[in-house]
Amino acid sequence: MAMSGTRKTLLIIGGILAVLLLVAVLGIALLVSAFRKGEPTIRDNSLLTLRVAGSLPDYSPEDPLKKYFGGPEQSLTGLVTQFKKAKVDKRIKAILLDVDVSGVGWGKSEELRDAIADFRSSGKPVYAFMEFGLNKEYYIASACDKIYVPPPGELFINGLAADVMFFRG
Repeated sequence: MAMSGTRKTLLIIGGILAVLLLVAVLGIALLVSAFRKGEPTIRDNSLLTLRVAGSLPDYSPEDPLKKYFGGPEQSLTGLVTQFKKAKVDKRIKAILLDVDVSGVGWGKSEELRDAIADFRSSGKPVYAFMEFGLNKEYYIASACDKIYVPPPGELFINGLAADVMFFRG
């Protein structure tokens, strides 16, 4: 038995409306979950794990959709702020710093090192973990209480030196 043209048209329009409604509901649910800021639960005697990797731009705006679609990496300002917050938070007892090869310059390395030293002034320890490191990564980690490198890890540390040529006249 064949369907009439009107019935086919109504089924097609109904199907399209149902799909659009489903997409709208999923989109609204995604936006609500992205903008909802639930407080994470932090127990007493917690260890905060922070990662130093990438270029660490000076500032990266908060983007609620970043967790779903990716986006700019962590910023230097955000990392330093986390050190400051952890310093005064009674629930955080130590920080584990995962230092990876990063594209930061010496200025940002010094700023991170100063933030670590400021956190250590609270009496709480900071531990660094490195699998591979160069001079800048070791410079950042040297502000920590202890540096842990696994047996297959590698550190290529030449030290800091300057070679200046002077010409007469």
